[in-house]
Amino acid sequence: MSTTKHPPNTRLRWQRLQRGWSHQEVVDQIKRSMTQAGEVEPGLNADMVGRWETGGRKPDPRYKKHLVLVFGQPASELGLLSAEELVLCPADLVAPAPKDNVLMDEQQLIDAVAKKVMLVLLGGNAEFSRPVFLKGLLGASLATLFSNGIAIPDGTEALAGEQRTRLDRQSVDAFAAIATSHREMYWMTAAAELLPSVTAHVHLGTGMLKSTSDAEAPQSRKLASAVAESALLASRLLFFDLAQRDAAERFFQLADDAASTSQDHALAAAVLGHRAFVPGFAGQLQPARDYLSAAHAHARYAAGPQLRSWLHCVDAEVSARSGQSKASLTRIRSAEDALVTAGTDPVWLDFFDSSRLEGFAGNTLLLAGRNREAAARLQNALDNLAETATKQKAVLLFDLAVAHAPTDAEHAVATVRQACDLIGQAPYSTALQRVPDVRAALSATPYVGELDERVRALSGPVREA
Repeated sequence: MSTTKHPPNTRLRWQRLQRGWSHQEVVDQIKRSMTQAGEVEPGLNADMVGRWETGGRKPDPRYKKHLVLVFGQPASELGLLSAEELVLCPADLVAPAPKDNVLMDEQQLIDAVAKKVMLVLLGGNAEFSRPVFLKGLLGASLATLFSNGIAIPDGTEALAGEQRTRLDRQSVDAFAAIATSHREMYWMTAAAELLPSVTAHVHLGTGMLKSTSDAEAPQSRKLASAVAESALLASRLLFFDLAQRDAAERFFQLADDAASTSQDHALAAAVLGHRAFVPGFAGQLQPARDYLSAAHAHARYAAGPQLRSWLHCVDAEVSARSGQSKASLTRIRSAEDALVTAGTDPVWLDFFDSSRLEGFAGNTLLLAGRNREAAARLQNALDNLAETATKQKAVLLFDLAVAHAPTDAEHAVATVRQACDLIGQAPYSTALQRVPDVRAALSATPYVGELDERVRALSGPVREA
């Protein structure tokens, strides 16, 4: 017989997972809050917290107050109010949310990515309005598909209609199909060309989500998943391709918010895992660890072998960049173990496979000073990498050059030439960030001047290592 007495509180569970907390850690947080308030806690335990989430019971009022304090969220956002309590909300409080400062100003967005499309659509003389703005966003999101001769997904015309308060399946499917096309273009399109279309698509989807009602939960969740995918792609373009950290953070937050709406644990884990790179690349270990802890918590609910393995690899790189070579090598072994576990990965996970694992392993060994082993893993990664993965190939070639430099400088510089040729075809900031290490490895050779000249042609003056 089921012991569930109430609907599952997915909001509370989601907020816990976003923080990477276990049920016991929620207990500890509540007890700490009650102690600070001078209140006596008579016997809260992890099992009770679990039952709050599954619907086995509801938290007592004394605990509701402290859940609000601990999570920093209103009771309505934590699923703590009944339907009867929710209808008591005064009408003047049910208003559109204030404009989020992470969203681009509408007129700025039109000026940046939709102006030319607007002129085509409107003949250059139509008055600006909200429907016109939405059509401009749609045109901008499709612009890169048009320019690359990629077929426009079926049903796209549904997105150009009047903005409605109810989602229809055709519109959601069309939006998701465009997001998929953008994702597939990532590997063969310059970031500066693709980014305007992706950001326009994110804002189009965000607007669609804001105009819908909770009654459409299934379609809203599907749309939110597609918005999260698009926002994550924008973040990757900004951070990894263009080195625009602050702009990337804004889209990471949009991806995080949309993943929360979608209730998609695998997608939330991917967003949090990518966010860990931002502080991780800056040597900020604890913030990166916090993101990864939350990502692993989501992965326990929905993750396939590749997603689990990738999270361990991200953890390995963060540890290696923080000088924790032993911990990073342990994470690589965990990644290898995870890759042979059971499960199904989502179709959007196209940024990791066994060859990428070899690349992470090679970099980890390189940072640990084990050049010979690193070279073998890096070469294996290159041999098995997909032909379209030119950005990742440039990264691996630079790492391989560092591995070979101490014993075979000629081999190393030949590898550098290959990497620079690839970057010339597809600029990639993350690859260029490897240059100081390459320069240091070649500093005692006659080839450092050639490296400087090649990199200067790609990105401007090279800083001394």
